[in-house]
Order: sequence, then C-alpha cells, then structure tokens
Amino acid sequence: MKDEIIDRGRREFFKETFSYIGNTISDIVKTKVDTVSNPNTNPKTRRYIRPPGALNEKEFLSLCTRCDECVKVCPHYSIRKLNKDFDIADGTPIIVPEETPCFLCEDFPCIKACKDGALVEVKDKEEVAMGKAYINESNCMAYGAQFCEHCVRNCPIPDAIYQDENRPIVDKEKCVGCGVCENVCNTVNQPIAIKVVPKQ
Repeated sequence: MKDEIIDRGRREFFKETFSYIGNTISDIVKTKVDTVSNPNTNPKTRRYIRPPGALNEKEFLSLCTRCDECVKVCPHYSIRKLNKDFDIADGTPIIVPEETPCFLCEDFPCIKACKDGALVEVKDKEEVAMGKAYINESNCMAYGAQFCEHCVRNCPIPDAIYQDENRPIVDKEKCVGCGVCENVCNTVNQPIAIKVVPKQ
C-alpha cells in the first residue's frame, strides 16, 4: 500500500514536471513566432545593426540561414554572430559599432558572400542604410569647453557629420549608420556621446 502511494506520487511529479517543461517550451516558441509574424509588434523594426545591404528585419530573418559567410569574409572583423539565447535573431550577423564599425568596403565582400538574398547589392557606400547616428550633446566634449572633431574627420561619408560653430551635427539624410563615428568617439569621449540607432 505504501509503495503504491509512493509510485503514484512519483508519477504525478513526473507528469507535472514534463507538463511544465512542455508548456514553457511552447510559450518560448510561440513568443518567437509572434515576434516575427504579429503585425502589431512591428516585425520590420530592427533591434541590431545589420551588415550593408540587409533587407528589412522580417525578410532578413526569414532569408538568413546563419551560414556565417558574411562573417568569414569581412576583412575588418566587423561582422559577428549574435549570441543571445531565446532570441529569434540568435546566430544572425550583426555589427557592434562601439567595438568594431563597418568600414564600408568598396566591393562589399559581405554582400557578395550572401547566397541567401538576405543582403542585397548596393551601388555605392552612400546607398547603405544600416542606421542613423545620434549625438548626445550633454556627453559630447565639443558641446562643452573642449574642441573635438574626431567624428567629423573620420566619417567615411562626405558631410554626413559636419561642424557648425565647432560642434558636430549629423545630417540624417546622408548618414548610413556605419558606426565609425561611434567607434572613434568611444576612444576620446567618456561617456560615449554618439550612438548609432538601427534602421527602423
């Protein structure tokens, strides 16, 4: 009788445990699917800086096979894999400008390496659209007492950042979001004053 009660208790324990695990996995999968397919969550909104030529986020995620070819061919090691568990974008290529920006290679080897169509051809670097740079004026030394023009001098797109009365201004029409400005700002300005926001 006592053994029967113990066995029944074990069965109930395992039943509840497996049920809980199954429901948890189901919830995670459902959340991932909803993130991509639910129009109310704006699946085109990008949370990460993608390599040049990336399609809108929904199309990019549906086409990118996480093959790593763009990561392998980047001569500056700017492209890396996103490593974020339980994220629908886990394993996809991203750029973290603060650490290593995109240097807008002339021949765009990353785009040429993409056989899945997630990265599409751009004619020149001015057509790239990875994001837009924003300046936090309260953190920028050029808006204070010190002279600084590192972001202006290093920007690879002519006049995407220019100076007005010794203060940097981003031209949102010309900025491509490569992140070179963010990267150089990180070497001279703490806390960092420039941040690239992914293309929306």
